[in-house]
Amino acid sequence: MIKSNLTELIPATLDQRRAAYDWCFHSDTSKHHSGEHLGNPIPTFEEFCEDYEDYYFTGSQPASGRGYIITCDGLQIGFINYACFHLRTGMAELDIWLNAEEHLGKGYGVDAINALCGHLHTELGITTFILRPSGRNPAALKGYAKAGFEVTDVEPSHYLLDDFIEIYGDGDYGADDTVTMMRRV
Repeated sequence: MIKSNLTELIPATLDQRRAAYDWCFHSDTSKHHSGEHLGNPIPTFEEFCEDYEDYYFTGSQPASGRGYIITCDGLQIGFINYACFHLRTGMAELDIWLNAEEHLGKGYGVDAINALCGHLHTELGITTFILRPSGRNPAALKGYAKAGFEVTDVEPSHYLLDDFIEIYGDGDYGADDTVTMMRRV
């Protein structure tokens, strides 16, 4: 468990993978980061499982990635994860979503991001953190800036391993709408 000021991050289990999927793609917050209107079609649960492999929920490959349930006062409020398998050494890409509108704008996301960044720096020596939201999600951009992330125009080849540039270079929202944000320790 990773404890912070407002939130606790509890390692996610395989039994929680369906909840993480539903929170991302079938909650009232989904419209902010998923769907055809953002050029990011909603995957099936099976497709989600291909992207979010077992190790995100078992902890069996911490050098590749891991997922956490975000809690506040014992209530599950979202999911945060990191991935390193596709990045250059010392880097991690984060992704986060909260499971209800009522949890937005209260600092929970910023707190969870800061907690995970601190943990990854201490435990894995990560010094560069990446987020790649949609440019059409101004609340996310604002929140990530509060967590110390800055918009950058660095080319994907700067952070992606060569084998993953073609796969992930344009980001989830396409080259014109994916905003790359970085935070360095």
